[in-house]
Amino acid sequence: MIASYMMALDMSVLAPALAQHGATVLLNVVVAIAVGAGATMWWTTRANSVWARGQARTVRRVALVALALALCASAVVLWLQAAAMAEVPLAQAGEATRSMLSSTHLGLAWKIGMGALMLATAAMALARPGRHERVLVLVGLAAMAGFLYTRSMVSHASADGDFSALMVVDWVHLILICLWVGEVIVSGLVVFSSSPGALLDNRNDCARYVESLSRSATIALVGIFATGLLNAWRNLGGISELVSNAYGITLLIKLTLVSGAVLLGGANRFIVMPGLIASLRSGDAGADKAIQKFTQILRVEAVVLVAVLLMAAILSATSPPTAG
Repeated sequence: MIASYMMALDMSVLAPALAQHGATVLLNVVVAIAVGAGATMWWTTRANSVWARGQARTVRRVALVALALALCASAVVLWLQAAAMAEVPLAQAGEATRSMLSSTHLGLAWKIGMGALMLATAAMALARPGRHERVLVLVGLAAMAGFLYTRSMVSHASADGDFSALMVVDWVHLILICLWVGEVIVSGLVVFSSSPGALLDNRNDCARYVESLSRSATIALVGIFATGLLNAWRNLGGISELVSNAYGITLLIKLTLVSGAVLLGGANRFIVMPGLIASLRSGDAGADKAIQKFTQILRVEAVVLVAVLLMAAILSATSPPTAG
């Protein structure tokens, strides 16, 4: 099966495509981090404990860095795509890029997406403690959702137009994937990198955050499964196509990685989390150890999910069986 997969990939174009895949993966990862940071801000700005306010400030900075990287990565992806489509060296792709921006559907989607990213960046930059903080966070999240719609506009889902049911399904799938991946990365690498301490308010807010994280991940997974099933059926045309072409095999690898991430998340949800919540709310000294275990699993899950985004980037550049 692996041999047929490698044969299906044109090795003569694989090397030049690596840069584009790499830039696309970077774009996917940093947008997911921005979405996860925005969701974390939404949860933590509801509380007033020292821990919650500190986390809100930290993840706001994370969101701004991620959005700045997304702006850069989006520009790089456009340049690489223009060079590839015009079949010119990267250094000579300026004219091709200008032409793509002014006369192609991809250029239109890129301009709308760049505007959405700029709006998200401005909203997060202005989202400081005050009466409009949560409104601005919501505006930032909505703008990120708008950017993700432009990603669907240049995907396989756009075959039936920019406002089809298939587009909406793909868009919702992207939003939920970014929410899941982003909140896992932000929680594992940022939020739980320090203990909430001994103060009861801090520990209660930390417990509520863990519950919000678990709840949103569960909702995201249900939605990802439903929308992913619809996308796969539309793009594959049948279960037999899973092992007979490059698109199907790449999708199978992605599904395997997603299953691994689900198992890790399930272990945290059903084995680690009950004891963690109980120890946080009771003031048990074992809370720090439980947080450490919870965080370790989150970090492994984050690595697996980055691999999922890599496979998603390859899928987006691979023609599905139903395309022909």
